[in-house]
Amino acid sequence: MTEERSNFREQAVNRFIEFVLSRLVDAECLRVRIKCNLKQLRRGELDGLSIQMSNLLLRPYLRVAEFQLDIGAAAVNMKSIIRRKIELLHPSEGKLLMAIDREQLTEVLNAELTDSLKEKQQRVQLEKVNCELTEEGAIAFHFHWIFAGKIQSGTYITLPEIEANGQGIFLNKQSFVGAEVPGEFLDLAIAKVNNILSLNDIAQRGTKFDIQQIEIAAGKLTIQANANIEQFPSA
Repeated sequence: MTEERSNFREQAVNRFIEFVLSRLVDAECLRVRIKCNLKQLRRGELDGLSIQMSNLLLRPYLRVAEFQLDIGAAAVNMKSIIRRKIELLHPSEGKLLMAIDREQLTEVLNAELTDSLKEKQQRVQLEKVNCELTEEGAIAFHFHWIFAGKIQSGTYITLPEIEANGQGIFLNKQSFVGAEVPGEFLDLAIAKVNNILSLNDIAQRGTKFDIQQIEIAAGKLTIQANANIEQFPSA
């Protein structure tokens, strides 16, 4: 009976944490799983906490297909959960898996480039950019722009690599196909994609990452990282 009661309480806490998180983040699907016994649960001590989200809004214009954060041993302020917050009592270690698909990367890049360029007077006007995640593990940016009333196109192909200290990702081994892409468009696109892939959006919310792997399959990019969590990330 005690084990059944413990499982029931775990499930109840799972549902309640899901409810709290649903107020903090914008995600299409949200699942929470905790691992602890009854005594630990009363003290807010967890052996593990797993949070899975799909189509999470990471920042304006950017949703990510998959977001999974697995946290090891942690202590949670149970009173904060009652107040619809999640407060860690001490830093915890965990692992992150995040996946972005081609359409999501294309959408955020077009929106952010448009916002960055709209206030500037330019002889060359950006029409659109399409992102391709190739089977060879590369990112291809297909740019289309208007110059002297004519539409021109060019492609920039790059290979993402992890920085030596694991703190970020940079785009390397570039090549061009077609017309040379205007430098301002290219520099902005590279900076914005570097920022997304380096997990800076989440790092600014109290989490530090040591990126372990970046993998690109046809149409999807997946990042795996170790995480040191001081403050629970929220939108």
